[in-house]
Amino acid sequence: MVEFTTDLFINFGSEIIFLHILSAVIWVGGMIAVRVAVHPAMQMIATPEVKISRSLNITRNLFHLVIPFMLILVATGVIMIFALGHRGDMLVHIKEGLWTFMVINFIAMYIRRRKAEAHSRKGTPEDLKEAKKIAHLISNYMLPVNIILGVVAIYIGGLLRGL
Repeated sequence: MVEFTTDLFINFGSEIIFLHILSAVIWVGGMIAVRVAVHPAMQMIATPEVKISRSLNITRNLFHLVIPFMLILVATGVIMIFALGHRGDMLVHIKEGLWTFMVINFIAMYIRRRKAEAHSRKGTPEDLKEAKKIAHLISNYMLPVNIILGVVAIYIGGLLRGL
């Protein structure tokens, strides 16, 4: 594994670093854009049914956008860990822990969003209330946690690259 990743990094190091940074920027930047720009604008929609439906659609689109980049982030991260000999570096372990927690949180958000969408489609007042409660948890707690952890992980990545 070490020899393969080292050869890969020697031949495609710039591309691997670029894909790694791009993936982090799209994942974390997408979350920031949705939370800081889109979410407040969605609050201006007066009809609760429309607001929750659009919010869930936007979140679904974001999640489907970032999934491939999450996979690229993991793959390029593993390549760099082995190729650059960072396997025992404490900062690498901290960064891995942050991204791992973010993936777990993302999976929980993904599942909860689908549950909220199912409630929203039923359209009863009780189901809409439950969908809103779930969406509130995602947008006001789970997403901000991932944003903060992602920004910290990106900072650590800069430290590891000597920036």
